[in-house]
Amino acid sequence: MEPSAQTDAILEAYRTIVQALHRATMADWLDLDCSMAQLKTLFVIAQEAPAPIGRVAEVLQIGLPTASHLVERLVQDGMVARTNDPLDRRRTLASLTAQGAQLCARLRQGRAARLRSWLNQLEAEELALLARGLGALARVADLDVGP
Repeated sequence: MEPSAQTDAILEAYRTIVQALHRATMADWLDLDCSMAQLKTLFVIAQEAPAPIGRVAEVLQIGLPTASHLVERLVQDGMVARTNDPLDRRRTLASLTAQGAQLCARLRQGRAARLRSWLNQLEAEELALLARGLGALARVADLDVGP
């Protein structure tokens, strides 16, 4: 098979896998009772925790009042807790509550669990070839994007 045909086949397989993952996890996402902005805020806090509200605004590229409002809404929903920064009492830090952490984990792990179940259905040789190919692609991607 020509390299361009192989690339097209890989891209088509990737599209099929991504669509199947979307279908498999859609119910978890549709059951959410929060806006996209709140969800983005939740994931930023999960990544940066404990996150100063200013850092949330910076990552989301929004104003401080908007970030503060989004965090407050998540506090009201029981997903986030606010605390004073012990090093600077003027700053407020946001971190996930147990409920917020569970939601983030469920949304992240749903796809990983489904993908793991598909990988477990492959023959050992297929799995080894896939691991080798994806490892090579990951190396190229890491060099292209960097830290």
